[in-house]
Amino acid sequence: MNSKIKFLGEGNRLIIERGAKFKNTTLNFNGNNSLIVIGKSNRNATMSVNVWNDNTFFLGRNYSFNGTARFILSEQKNLFIGDDNMFSSGVVVRLADPHLIYDGTTRKRINSTKSVYVGDHIWIGQDVMILKGVEVGTGSILGAKSLVTKSLPSNVSAAGTPARVVRKNVFWARPSVHAYTEKETAESQKFPDERFVYTPEGSTAKHFAKIQEQLNNATSVEEKTDILTPYLDVTSKNRFFLPVPHEKKKRFLERIFRKGGKG
Repeated sequence: MNSKIKFLGEGNRLIIERGAKFKNTTLNFNGNNSLIVIGKSNRNATMSVNVWNDNTFFLGRNYSFNGTARFILSEQKNLFIGDDNMFSSGVVVRLADPHLIYDGTTRKRINSTKSVYVGDHIWIGQDVMILKGVEVGTGSILGAKSLVTKSLPSNVSAAGTPARVVRKNVFWARPSVHAYTEKETAESQKFPDERFVYTPEGSTAKHFAKIQEQLNNATSVEEKTDILTPYLDVTSKNRFFLPVPHEKKKRFLERIFRKGGKG
């Protein structure tokens, strides 16, 4: 519905799983040898995706969009988004700054482009922007107007500019409370099970890094397709679990960085 696909360049591939639906979506292949994989959902995908040269965009199953999300890929990097994610309006994800920035003394470039990885069942609030190099663990909530510049673990709520964790050990569910009756409000006060609480069980350490390594080593769009399409099938509830960093280690590193900054 009012959607467009543009192919420029050569060697590009688009894979859309049967059952995917689109509304006001644009998929733009602006360069060569890029791959877009989109899973199925009973809700419309409403997004603008721009890939250039040797980019990979993956969107899993059962997503929802409340307005157009913009996904801007750059410089041979990847954007991977898992299953059951909820996008509010005005969401933007970008992998580059995108213009060049150099150190004034060494004249070396200091703003490299980096991939972004988003796990399963994540609520991305209104006007959230996710920037290069970020990983978001399954089950988390990104508050409205957050600027996400650093990776976030599973089952946390993060907000602010830049975003920081404001609460740990939380989860969310899809029903909207707008039209709730008094009875429905009362019934919603306790969730019946732990289906959206994620743990290390069945997860693989540094799973996103392993996907990144595989894609980096791939020499063709065909190889990248073989790497990514199995992720359309969820093999583990906790497949993209990211733990909360150990507090002592975190404080130790913060002290080192503070001391280094004073020097």
